[in-house]
Amino acid sequence: MKKTQIIKTLCLAIAFVFAANISQAQFRQSVYLDGAMPVGSWATTTLKTIPGISTFTDNVPLSPANMGKTASIGFGGGYRAQYLFDVGVGEVAPFANVDVIWNTVNKTVNNAYTQHNMTSTQYINVPVFVGVMYQYDRLFSNITIYGEAGIGADFFFMTPEGDRSNSNLWYAYKPTGTVAGEIGAGAYFGRYFSAGIHYYILGEHTVDMTAKTAENHSAEQTYYTTAGNRETRNLGALMLRIGFHL
Repeated sequence: MKKTQIIKTLCLAIAFVFAANISQAQFRQSVYLDGAMPVGSWATTTLKTIPGISTFTDNVPLSPANMGKTASIGFGGGYRAQYLFDVGVGEVAPFANVDVIWNTVNKTVNNAYTQHNMTSTQYINVPVFVGVMYQYDRLFSNITIYGEAGIGADFFFMTPEGDRSNSNLWYAYKPTGTVAGEIGAGAYFGRYFSAGIHYYILGEHTVDMTAKTAENHSAEQTYYTTAGNRETRNLGALMLRIGFHL
């Protein structure tokens, strides 16, 4: 009971301090562009042939073991809102931001799909974070260094892939969302421009695989009736971020 009261008191104290200083805080908005290098199991390739399709090479990973893999370097962008508080030895900035990150399969795999008139999957991640940034502007003239950490959730999407004219080779995917986090560091150059490197821990996602009929792609049917239609993928991304600040 005493621990509960202490926690409540601390939370109230933090809330009062925040409320007392919010009028002195500086509100800023940012937009940014990202280069995203995939890290984790979605960046690997497990090459397997498709049973019964002898004309395919090992470079076409249409199987449960390969779904959610072979991602290439991608691109993205995002939006951030934050309040900056002067703490005497720099500034602390609570923030909230959302990203949209787009990756394709790698060139070798994509070429194999193209040769067989097939559509390859596209990967889309939408991470949402809240966190705290610390920045310090007293080391260099007109340059402010920063470091930050955040926690939130990542929503992972995969577009359908395969051959629309063949119901046995048209696959749809249903990944789950999960807890995610990020850390990063970089520098502001003046007031309106920044550059940094961030590591996104996008979490462990479960991906369900189904096949769609050629006649009606909105009607789904289970393709693998065993546990083989579900795989787990550990996603991460090393991000090069260019920011523009209002």
